[in-house]
Amino acid sequence: MATSNISTQAQQSLDALLSKIGAKKLSDAQSSSAPKTTLGQEDFLKLMTAQMSNQDPFQPQSNTEMIAQMAQFSTVTGIQQLNMTMSSVQSEIAQNRIATAASFVGRTVLVPGSTALADSTGGISGAVDLPSSATGLTVQISRSTGELVKTIDLGANPSGLVGFSWDGKDAGGNPIGDNSYTVKAIMTSGTTQSAAATDVYGPITEASIPTANEPQTFTVGGIGKVNLTDVKSIKF
Repeated sequence: MATSNISTQAQQSLDALLSKIGAKKLSDAQSSSAPKTTLGQEDFLKLMTAQMSNQDPFQPQSNTEMIAQMAQFSTVTGIQQLNMTMSSVQSEIAQNRIATAASFVGRTVLVPGSTALADSTGGISGAVDLPSSATGLTVQISRSTGELVKTIDLGANPSGLVGFSWDGKDAGGNPIGDNSYTVKAIMTSGTTQSAAATDVYGPITEASIPTANEPQTFTVGGIGKVNLTDVKSIKF
């Protein structure tokens, strides 16, 4: 409850009025060691009503101090309510951030990288990020030893993301069985060949809880830590 200090002389007058209207003060045990110098907002509401009802209409008492006190009470109460509301909002935001972060764990996302983890079927998937149109585009998939196991011809494509996938099997249809593979993209423009950036799908194994100073980050299998802004696609 909000409180405010008043002068001793004013207190004596207030005590007399409080006694008349039956308003409660602090307990005797609390006030025995020192004069009572605080009043609750409810007491002041009763006091203002009593003062206005009992004052001499020909010699009205000044309400300046009481009105000032009530204004202070209103301000303090408003601040307290605002603080409680802000605390509640902050708590809800924190809970939502935790729930959102938890919902990402286990999802498969497309992020920049060249190391792709095999999915439950043994295959991998990803995309090539073409900076400009290409007359030809190939993706080379290699084992961790460097052995080339698959070449995918994606043909001519405009600029942007060009998806690819591989089932994880060799030319004879036999599963290779590796846990991860390295991908490399080569684009052709006329007679010129150059490397193109690749993105791979991987599972989110950990998600941070973002704050005002720390953005959302994920740990993606085969890639490591990435920012939320690096995620180009999410599989649901």
